[in-house]
Order: sequence, then structure tokens, then C-alpha cells
Amino acid sequence: MGNSGSNRYRFWLGSGAALMSAVAFSSNVVLSRLAYDFGTNLHALNLIRAAVFLGCLLVAVWLSGSSVSIKRNELYRCLALGVLLCAEMYLLLASVLFIPVAMAILVFYTYPIMIALWAWRTGRHHLSYLGLSVMALAFIGLIITLAGSDTLSVGWEGRYGIALAFVSGICLATILLLSERVLETQSAKIMMLYMLFSATAVVGFVSLFVAELTWPASLPGWSALSGSAVLYVVATLLLFKAVDLVGSLQTAIIDNTSPVWAMILGVIVLGQWLNIQQVIGASVTIAAVMLLQWITRPKT
Repeated sequence: MGNSGSNRYRFWLGSGAALMSAVAFSSNVVLSRLAYDFGTNLHALNLIRAAVFLGCLLVAVWLSGSSVSIKRNELYRCLALGVLLCAEMYLLLASVLFIPVAMAILVFYTYPIMIALWAWRTGRHHLSYLGLSVMALAFIGLIITLAGSDTLSVGWEGRYGIALAFVSGICLATILLLSERVLETQSAKIMMLYMLFSATAVVGFVSLFVAELTWPASLPGWSALSGSAVLYVVATLLLFKAVDLVGSLQTAIIDNTSPVWAMILGVIVLGQWLNIQQVIGASVTIAAVMLLQWITRPKT
């Protein structure tokens, strides 16, 4: 009975963390787009994000008194995850330069389908005909959304943005799947600490030797930049906490509500309206992906 109560507690705690992560993540991308409008560029935004995140983790580890020692193989895995995290940050934030935030996040949040396909392919979960049908429905909804967008008819920019968001989703799916193995023996804080060392090193190198940094030209721009960095840290910490509590597949059930929040915030903050066809298609995809995760959830 005690074990059953503990499992329920972990389930609801993990679900709550995933929901808050979804809201924070959508908000951070919307603020990122706003920061661009005030003069910030992609490289400055990623540098601030990585530096703030690394600083928060260093403080958290110091306050907890946790040991930072780690086996060599796990260290290599964490550093590789950091490179993937860096790629995911750059790709998603670059995509919103070409397409509306809500569409970028909708394409990005096809990552649960990728996780489900991988779990089915590796035999971790059995995908029934119902599951395959729901997956097909999710893709149909995505096609409806994209077909209702003018971004596909104005040249390569819209398609480029969609491709960036999709590859970013692949990166996140890979991160979540690989992180489950690391979390079997390491705490989320230590794993993310080494991930951020790696990601910050890559972003720092790019900022110093490859790209030119541009910063906001006004106080609202700095507010958007700071808010984006803080919300990104909150969203990522909550995401990995949810993975630690309920696993990557279960986390995606609620985390996939992020496109909904992005649509709402995109209208309120950025005035990026979606037409009726796009809203219908997005709703179909979101509902289908959430149903897919429910179907393939671990049975207890």
C-alpha cells in the first residue's frame, strides 16, 4: 500500500513538473522572439541562457553539498548531452526567426512521436494498431497546420524554419532518451551540471571566435532577454525532474501542451494570430500526440 501511494505521489509530482515546464518553455520562446525584436541576436541569447543556467546549477550543487565525482563513461555521456542541448537551443531559437512561435513549437513538439517510435522499434513498448492510427492522425494534423500557413508559399524561409524546429525536436528526443540511462545512477543536478559545462563551452567558443554578439537596445529588450533566460532554466530543470520521476515517455503526455500555451502567448504578446485551419490542425496534432502518450504509457 505504501509503495502504491509513493508511485501515485511520483506520478502527480512528475505530471505537475511537466505541466509547469510546458508553460515556462512556451513563455521563454515567446520572450526570445520579443528579445530579437529589441535588437538581441541568437548568439547573445544563447550565451546568456547557458551562463545563467550554469550559474544556477553551480549554486544548487554547492548548497546541496552533492558530490560532483562521476564515472568517466557517464562524464562522456553528459558532455555529449550538453552538445545536443546546445544544438537544440540554437536550432529552435533560430526557427522562430522564420516562422511564428506557435508553429515552431508545434513542429518541435513532434518529439514525443519520435520517442514513441524509438520505444516501439527497440521493443520497450508495444505499439498497437490504435497507436499507429493515432500517430498517423498526429501527422495529418501537422500537415493541415502547415498547409494553412503562408510560410510555405513565400519561398524557402518558412520551410527552413520548419526544418530547424523539426531537427531541434530530434535533438530533444535524443537527449531525453539518453538521459534516462544517466539518471539511473546520477542525480539530475549532477547530470545537468556537466551538460551545461559542455554546452556553455560550445556557446562561449562560438561567441568569442565565430559570431558577433548584439544586445538589446532598450530596457524592454533586456527584460525580455532576462525573462527568457530565467524561464528556460526553470523549464529545463522541471523537464528533467519530470523525466527523473516518471520517465521520458510519460513526461511527454503533459509537456506536449506547450504548443497550446505558445498559441495563446503568441497572440497576447506578439500578435501572431493563427488562422482557423492552422488552429484546427494544431489541435488535432496536440490531441493525437497526447493520446498516443497515454496509450503507450507504462502500466503500473
